[in-house]
Amino acid sequence: MSYRDRINKVKSILSDNKLAGLYVTNLTNVRYLTGFTGSAGSILIINNEQHFFTDGRYIEQSKNQVKNCIIHIVGSAHYKEIKKEGLIHEDLHIGFESDYVSVNLFSALTQSMSNVNWEKTSGIIEKIAAVKDLTEIDSLKTAIEITDVVFDKILPDLKAGAKERDIAAKISYLFKLNGAEGDSYDSIIASGYLGALPHARPSDKEFEKGDFVVMDFGALYNGYHADMTRTVVIGESTDKHNEIYNIVLESQLAGINFAKAGVTGANLDAVCRKVIKDAGYGDKFIHSTGHGIGLEVHTHPRLSSFNKEPLLENYVVTIEPGIYLSGWGGVRIEDDCLITKDRCIPLNKSTKE
Repeated sequence: MSYRDRINKVKSILSDNKLAGLYVTNLTNVRYLTGFTGSAGSILIINNEQHFFTDGRYIEQSKNQVKNCIIHIVGSAHYKEIKKEGLIHEDLHIGFESDYVSVNLFSALTQSMSNVNWEKTSGIIEKIAAVKDLTEIDSLKTAIEITDVVFDKILPDLKAGAKERDIAAKISYLFKLNGAEGDSYDSIIASGYLGALPHARPSDKEFEKGDFVVMDFGALYNGYHADMTRTVVIGESTDKHNEIYNIVLESQLAGINFAKAGVTGANLDAVCRKVIKDAGYGDKFIHSTGHGIGLEVHTHPRLSSFNKEPLLENYVVTIEPGIYLSGWGGVRIEDDCLITKDRCIPLNKSTKE
């Protein structure tokens, strides 16, 4: 899908909602619609035009990257250029991204252009972006392949005496050596009792024999985020290790086997949750089953009990159930999965032994 196609999809939704335009300020959405990768930019979509605003640091970059927009090089207050150029006529209904616009920016918009009817919108671009085109899927696959390669390379270092922080640092280093831009997000390396914290930060704790180590990490490639979790044991596994791990693995595989286009996020969450609940650990699965990935690591859709909308073809989502036992540790297993008409395809190849 071209940038023009993406903008045309936005315009179609705006028309359906009787909006004359949309002011886009979220940088991820700006990138999705224009290709711009800088740290300051916004877009006004209105009538048959798109106006892109940035500052003097990005004169050359915007010329090279921004597609299908009239480029304005201005100061930090982009809305002043909108007013100065009279880009929005009186009494038009213009949407803004209510999930991202600060109170200060909203106040500035309404005060400087009081003749405009500013309307809250949410998720317009995010829902379009959730359906990946082939170029996006290729970028995600590359990010995921790099993640798999790095997992294989790091396995020999996972032994008693290794420090969480050192493993996280080596993963970051290996990502770049293997073609990634860097980390998709700050890695979670949580050993022993710290594995009971789903979003633990790497510490100076050393791995010990008998520790489960929850490793949640992913490579960033061409702006697209991989997100994988594997849980390993240091030394020999006990019956308890095997019990908890196999319950989580059964839950994850049940979700993968169930997922396809048309299944709702809530249905998929329920399938994974039932396995863990039936095993007696329902209250230890303390987060949703997964989420979309793309230009951000957490995107539409959410795989949770709150999402009653069906999954669509070419969504790429995570499926990542877990069990967390305070004072002992945790297990989470996560794959990035492509949703197709008839099935769900896990894109990660890393072992789940």
